[in-house]
Amino acid sequence: MSTGKGWLEYESGHAWCESAYKYQIHYLVAEFANTVTNLPIIILPLINAMMMRAYIRKVNFGVIWPNVLLVLNGLASTYYHATLNLFGQLVDELAILWIINVFLVVYVPVMKWYPEKFNSKMPVFRWMVVIFATIISGMCFFEPNLNALALMTYTIPGTLVINYEGKNAGLPEIANFPRRVFVLWGAAITFWFSDRLMCDVWLWISFPYLHAIFHLLSSVAAYNVFIMFNYIDISKRSNEHKFTAAVKYFPAKHGPIWSLPYITLRNKAE
Repeated sequence: MSTGKGWLEYESGHAWCESAYKYQIHYLVAEFANTVTNLPIIILPLINAMMMRAYIRKVNFGVIWPNVLLVLNGLASTYYHATLNLFGQLVDELAILWIINVFLVVYVPVMKWYPEKFNSKMPVFRWMVVIFATIISGMCFFEPNLNALALMTYTIPGTLVINYEGKNAGLPEIANFPRRVFVLWGAAITFWFSDRLMCDVWLWISFPYLHAIFHLLSSVAAYNVFIMFNYIDISKRSNEHKFTAAVKYFPAKHGPIWSLPYITLRNKAE
């Protein structure tokens, strides 16, 4: 291990700009703001799973797994920023890797980019994704720096898939979701890089909390992606269930960028 420290030792992982003030707010928490801002990453997928529980139970149980992994990511990130240990960092980053791959496994049957002529090869495709993710995960434990590289390789194809599916699903209710996701994620990644590359500036103005803002923005961006593909899945599987779905927003009615979308389900007979 290049750090020379054990995986579970405090401060064996990467420290963010806020660590200049570590343990000042609470003696057991290294980066307090970076720790508590994981709360939306934990709560939002739980809300989504609760709203979708009837659909998950009766139609597509696979929908639960991306939500579970995002909760795991939030818990791991909380542990990581509270202790700054390497194990927490690895679980945090690998959870993101698995969220992306499991998301692909769960939703590829309703994605328009996947050619229908290859539907018979769906199990093979899914196993290829799982095997690839497993190999990358194992490699990342031996060389943690591979995590960032692995995640970056998903950025461009992930962006293209979200944009393509949102615009070509033929569902006006989610047509604006790619824009919502890109604005939120673009802002989030800007804060991520700013925290990492310009820490001296933020320390100079006594505001080293840009990574905490990244947590808030990225959690809402991920949540929007979940809502978008949940709605696509419900619509594309309409012949398999008796639900009607609608996208609503909280607290605003018409869905400005800062509002939270959610899906309501009703039986068609109602």
